[in-house]
Amino acid sequence: MARSDSLNDLLDQALSPISSLSDLTPTSFSHHDSISHVPSDKVSTIHAVVTQQKSQLAALNDHIDLLNYTLDKLQVIQARLTEKRALVQESLAFHEALVSPARCLLPSELLGEIFLRCLPQKNYVTPSSDDCPLVLTRVCRQWRAVALSTPRLWASLSISLLKAEMSHSAAYKCWLEKARSVPLSIRVVHDMDLSDWNEPLSIQWLRPFLSQCSDLWWHGPPVQGLLDNSVQSLSRFQVTFHKANFLVSIPSPTPQLRSAILQSLTSDLQSLRSIELPWHQLLELKIQFALVSSAAFLQAIDLCTQVQRVNVSCICANVSPQTDLPPSPLASTVNYSIHRLEIKVIRAGLGSLFEALTLPALEELVICFCFPERDPWPHEQFVSFVSRSKCPLKWLTIHRSKGADSHLAEYLKMLPGLKMSV
Repeated sequence: MARSDSLNDLLDQALSPISSLSDLTPTSFSHHDSISHVPSDKVSTIHAVVTQQKSQLAALNDHIDLLNYTLDKLQVIQARLTEKRALVQESLAFHEALVSPARCLLPSELLGEIFLRCLPQKNYVTPSSDDCPLVLTRVCRQWRAVALSTPRLWASLSISLLKAEMSHSAAYKCWLEKARSVPLSIRVVHDMDLSDWNEPLSIQWLRPFLSQCSDLWWHGPPVQGLLDNSVQSLSRFQVTFHKANFLVSIPSPTPQLRSAILQSLTSDLQSLRSIELPWHQLLELKIQFALVSSAAFLQAIDLCTQVQRVNVSCICANVSPQTDLPPSPLASTVNYSIHRLEIKVIRAGLGSLFEALTLPALEELVICFCFPERDPWPHEQFVSFVSRSKCPLKWLTIHRSKGADSHLAEYLKMLPGLKMSV
């Protein structure tokens, strides 16, 4: 308070000469509208007024200069005080952090669990210095130590082979090494243009980590011998190809593999000749192609003797239909394990698929038509399929169907307790 009073005194002292200056008072000549004529006997009086006002103007200029100097000084003082305040705030935050409950009371194990819940809500983490887990290493020494000693924080990674080739492979390798022996979830994006390369792409640095994967998504053209090494812990495998021949091969034993996702939205799937998987182990299968022939689909579920959930799109009677010849009859296929089946239909062929298929364990069926006006609902084939399968169907969902809604009452009578959405 005393310091504030003293500053006020200094300001009052600087302003006191200004208050002592007399105000500008009108003269006997101020009312003249014109300065073209001045009486000769008034010239000396006017000269006296001019001299007085010049002196007053000079005094005002001096005081303005003094005030500007004072303001400059105050701005310098303000800048120094602002700088000191920032230093004090930073020091205060640091010392408060030293005694914060989160720092002093939480065990490292609990802090690590909290860190895990701060990870991005993605299956595969893209490294960013502003996101977890990297940002956790820059808070304080304790957080950095906890983050680096929590392997599960580093068990997920999205890798760009183009960035890896441009010197990022060491950073990717360092990231994955922090996961130690924890099963890995890795997405590999093959985004390199190899048209001008004379040598095959080298991913030797990545192979040891692929053998540690429980979840692997390969996105891009295939690489020869990708999974030649042991992949004992692989439980989920996803492959997405664009503008390339679809080729999948897992020659090594994969006793844990339960889920497979095969995607190529620019290719057709006519057969399984180019796909080598342990089909009999799968519990979940997802096939997404521009077109999937009914024959290839039936072949897949015939091989998947334990699969429970199947999703396929876009299915058709024949990938390369010939107008002059009818499609070949589909082989009858029975699968005793499928509980949920989701099919997206792009060409006529659902009726023949129902005629060939028997699913005694089916509980949920989801059908979606891409072109409902062109492909009507195959009512008779569906009734025959349900009767033949004798399945405990509980949920039936039909999207964009032409004619299915007119048979709702019959389906409910045939399957008491059935829940339908059309």
